[in-house]
Amino acid sequence: MSIIAYGNDKGAATVRIDPTIRQKRIFIGLLCIALLLFALVIRLLYVQLVASRSLTDHKVDLVANSVLQREGGMILDSGRGDFYDRNGYPLTGNPLKVLVVFPVEKDFRGNREQIASLSNILHIHSEEWERFVAQLDIPKIWTGPSADIGASSRSPRLPVQLTEPQMAQIESLHLPNLRIAEYKQRYTGNQLARHVIGFIGQNPDRITQQFVDQFHKGELQLTSKIGGAGLEKTLEPWLQGIGPTSISLFTDAQKRPLDGLASRMVSPNNEYYPVKAFTTLNADIQQRIETMMDKLHIKEGSVVVLDAANADVVAMASRPQFDPQQIDLTTGDWANRALKATIPGSIFKTVVAAAALEEKAASPDEVFDCEGALGKYGFTCWKKDGHGLITFREAFAESCNIVFGKLMERLNGEQLEQYARKLGLDARVGWSGTFAGQSGIQQWDAEEGGQIFAQNTPKNDQGVLMQSAIGQRDVRVTPLQAANMVVTLLNKGEVKSPRIVESLRFQNGRLMDNFALHTLASRSNGISAETAGRLLEWMNDVVDHGTATALQQAKWHLAGKSGTGQVTTGPGETDNQWFIGYGPVEQPKYAVAVVAENVPLGAGNKSLSLFKEVMNVLADQ
Repeated sequence: MSIIAYGNDKGAATVRIDPTIRQKRIFIGLLCIALLLFALVIRLLYVQLVASRSLTDHKVDLVANSVLQREGGMILDSGRGDFYDRNGYPLTGNPLKVLVVFPVEKDFRGNREQIASLSNILHIHSEEWERFVAQLDIPKIWTGPSADIGASSRSPRLPVQLTEPQMAQIESLHLPNLRIAEYKQRYTGNQLARHVIGFIGQNPDRITQQFVDQFHKGELQLTSKIGGAGLEKTLEPWLQGIGPTSISLFTDAQKRPLDGLASRMVSPNNEYYPVKAFTTLNADIQQRIETMMDKLHIKEGSVVVLDAANADVVAMASRPQFDPQQIDLTTGDWANRALKATIPGSIFKTVVAAAALEEKAASPDEVFDCEGALGKYGFTCWKKDGHGLITFREAFAESCNIVFGKLMERLNGEQLEQYARKLGLDARVGWSGTFAGQSGIQQWDAEEGGQIFAQNTPKNDQGVLMQSAIGQRDVRVTPLQAANMVVTLLNKGEVKSPRIVESLRFQNGRLMDNFALHTLASRSNGISAETAGRLLEWMNDVVDHGTATALQQAKWHLAGKSGTGQVTTGPGETDNQWFIGYGPVEQPKYAVAVVAENVPLGAGNKSLSLFKEVMNVLADQ
C-alpha cells in the first residue's frame, strides 16, 4: 500500500492515501451495499411468493387472500366447511350457477339491443335491469325482478339459479360487466334441520376473545362470519376455511374494463380444506317430519328421533321456525327447543315407576284405590271421578295421579333424583369428550340439563313430592333426555350419549377423526334389566288399553307414555303435550319424543297425532 507523507510549517506530517486505493474502497463499499439490497429483494420475493403461502397453521395462502380482498371482487364461496347427512346428502353449501354483475362505466353496460336480449333471457323488463345496474357500487349477484339494491327486507333475496340455455344465451352477448359463475349458497330457502345446524354471523367480541390466535394470524377478521348457534358454533374451530373463492373484474379508475384482461377467479389450492361434517341425521326423514309438524300446525315444540341401538340422532326438529339468513336474536326462535328443559308432566311417572320397582316400594299387581283426590295438598287425579280400584301396572297405563302420589309417600326426594339420573335425566346427555386431540368438546350447543328439584326446594316435603311425582312443580326435562330415556330402557339400563355428528372428513374424503360412541352409565350403574323390560311392557299397555289407544291405527305396533305438563305463562295456563315411545314393539328401531308446547287448555291432543305420524314416516323407510 502506498502512503505519501508531507511536512508542513509546524513540523507536522500530512498523510494522503493513494487515489487508486480510495477508488477500490469505494467500489468495495458500493458492492457490499448492492449485495445487501439484492439479498433484501430476494427475501421480500420469498416472503411474498413462497413463505406467505404457508404462514398459518392451516397453510393459508396470504397472497391469494390479499387478491381476494381487492376492491371490485365478488366472494363466491366463503371456504367454510359444510354439513352432510349420514348418507352424504349435503345439508349446507348448495352450488348455484349465477349471474355476477360488476359496476362499470355506463358505456360498457351494453347497448339497447343487448339489454333487450338480456332482459328477455332473464324474463324481466329492460327498465328493471337498468335500475338494478345503475345502483350498483359493488359487484352483486342477480337476485331476480324488482331487486332494490340497498333496500331492507325481513329476509334477503336469494340468488337466481340460471338454466343451461340461459347461460349459453348470456355468454353469447359478450357483455363486459357480466360473468357467469358458481356460487355456494350456505342456506337454502327450505333449509333442513335449521335449529340443529344453527347459523353464522359477525361477532367481533367472540373473535377477539375466543379466537385470538386466528385473529392475529389473519385467518379471521373482525368482520368474519363465525358460528352463532348450533353445530355452526360448536364445530367452529374445524369449520373455519383457509380462504374464500372470488371473482374479480379488472377495471381502471373510471370503472372501465381493461382491454385484454378478463375476469380473474381466485381460489385456495388445498386438497384438505374445507372439511366435511357428517351428521347422524337422515335428510329424508328430517324433511318429512318437518313437513308433518307444519301440517299439524305445531307452533311451539320439537321432535327427537333416536336410533334405538346407539342413541344417534336420526332426526331433530324444533318450532317455531327461523330464517338462518336473517337472524332476530330478540325472538329466540333460533333456539333449539329439543335441548331446552320444560315441564314433562306424566312422562316423568316412568322415573317414579322405576324407583318404586327397584326399591320394592310396590309390586306390579298391588291394588290402589283412586277416588279422584288424595285428600290433602289439593292433589287430584286428571279423572275427576277417580279410577277406583286399580293396580300399579294399570295405573301406569291409565296415568293415574293418585297412585303415583301414594307411591311417592313410600319414597324420598333423594331416591327420586337417584333414579332420574339412572335414566339419564337431571344432567346433560349430549355427546361430549375428546376429538382430534382436543378435550372438552361438546357437540350440542346450549343443551340444558333439566332438574328434579329447584335449588332451595325442600326435597322431602310431602306436598313437593306429590307434585314432583307427576312431573310438575320444579321438574324439568328436555325432549332429547326424554327420547334418550326410552333408549336406556331398550338397552336394559345402559345410558348412552346421543351424537349428532359422526365424523369430520377432509375435502379429499380422508378421515380427520370420528366422534366415538359414548356411554354415560353402564348397565351395572343403571336400573336393572328386569325393571327396564317391565317398563317397556307397561308402555305397550298404554297403547293397548291405556291413554294412547289412538296409536293402534299407526303402521307399526307402538308403545309409549303420554304426559301433559301444566304451564303458567303470563296471565293464564297452557299445556305441554308429550308423548315418548318406541317402535316397532317386536323389534324396536327408534325411540321418539315429541312435545307440543304451550297448547291452549282444552285443545285437542296434538302430541298423539304427531307421534303417530312421525312413526309412520319411520315405518315407510
